[in-house]
Amino acid sequence: MSSNSKIQITHYPERKCKFSESMDLVINNKTVVTPVFAPRLKSDGELKVYSTVKSLYSPRHLSVQVVRLLDAGRTVYSNIRRKIPLNIVDQTLNTPPPQSGENVLLIDPALEYLYYTTNMERIANTPFVPRAVNTYVKNFMVKTKKMIDAKEKGEEVTSTQLFRDAEHTNFWSCVKNDTNMRTKLMRDTFTLELKCRADVLVPPVPLITNSHLLEIAIFMNEKSRAFAPALDDEKRDCVDYFIIKSNILRNEHVMSTIKEYVADSETPITLFKFKNLDLCNTDLALERAAFKSFLMELALVTQHSEKKAFGLLEAGNQTFPAAFSSFAIVSTGFNLDREDRRKEQQDISPFANRYDPVNMTMQNKETFLTTLKNNGHRIPCDCKVCTENPNVPEHDFIDYNRLAKEHYLLCREQEMIEIVNAIEKQESQMGFDKILRSSLKNLTDIMPR
Repeated sequence: MSSNSKIQITHYPERKCKFSESMDLVINNKTVVTPVFAPRLKSDGELKVYSTVKSLYSPRHLSVQVVRLLDAGRTVYSNIRRKIPLNIVDQTLNTPPPQSGENVLLIDPALEYLYYTTNMERIANTPFVPRAVNTYVKNFMVKTKKMIDAKEKGEEVTSTQLFRDAEHTNFWSCVKNDTNMRTKLMRDTFTLELKCRADVLVPPVPLITNSHLLEIAIFMNEKSRAFAPALDDEKRDCVDYFIIKSNILRNEHVMSTIKEYVADSETPITLFKFKNLDLCNTDLALERAAFKSFLMELALVTQHSEKKAFGLLEAGNQTFPAAFSSFAIVSTGFNLDREDRRKEQQDISPFANRYDPVNMTMQNKETFLTTLKNNGHRIPCDCKVCTENPNVPEHDFIDYNRLAKEHYLLCREQEMIEIVNAIEKQESQMGFDKILRSSLKNLTDIMPR
């Protein structure tokens, strides 16, 4: 790592305990004490919730925020979006976006949505994505419509899965082989991240569904690292990034290649995202074993290298075990990353799910109110949001959701504090016992001990 790097990592012997560690990260001159919980913010309302919690309670372990590029228009740029032209990649904005203050901002390109169709409609209609991505998505949607029409006419068509796999792989193969296309993709991605005032650059990489796309992901990480300094006068660092389809955990060759690359890479921070992974599922015994091995390998890397740290995006139910084991940064959305899997929008309650810090799972409004009734109408949580707001606004979904989200952030803050305390006291069993008492008992299988 070069001496003028914006990322500095400091390890302390007294802040290590077997596979757990608390370190100091300095990213773009902002100090983060790990483990840190980084909420993924997808709206201006969630950004306000995060800012309010930071202002009122000064949490130490909520100092990183994650915003997907496709959400940038309704978060960091929401107050000026009406003034932005249809394509901002090459435009200079007269009004600067809000500063992230002392909070570290990560902008996630989230290009797995070139594979998953959930957010394609939004990607096709937002200026906050690279031009090549916008073009690909629009063409994909047109081709999909033609396939649906042909199928309805009784014509023989390629299966949706095969079509998606082929289109996705072909796009990334073109990116790898076409220097001009690749350069524009990196330039557009980093330009958008910088206009959002990101503190570190995150490269555009494919969802890894096979060995070929792993090769492209590694290639894009290396090319992005070389390209980034030429685009940014402040020479922000570019992290490594791997987005992994959950079933790839069973692919020993791919996982071994990733581990070897990470150990040898000169990049100080590597981000991972295991898409739609829920290791609580009883059918995922092989994945749990592979994830435990992965956590142990990463812990060994940080122990043998003074300049390595890891982040896990969309961590879901794995948030606490990951933070307790190997990851300096863990991130989820306010609903444990489940919102993008919903299909019938009309069936969604306006009331947000609420985090149960004992069971470490989400409760819908009905379940929470039942819990409240069984507890003598006292909220079974001693976080400051709950103690300062003992009356639940059960008929006002706006206030209910705001308090649920503030509560969620403080619960995650408390979990990070518990991890740091356990490390300082050398209580390596604490994490295992906490998971065992929760509804995430299957995750004890992934806890290195």
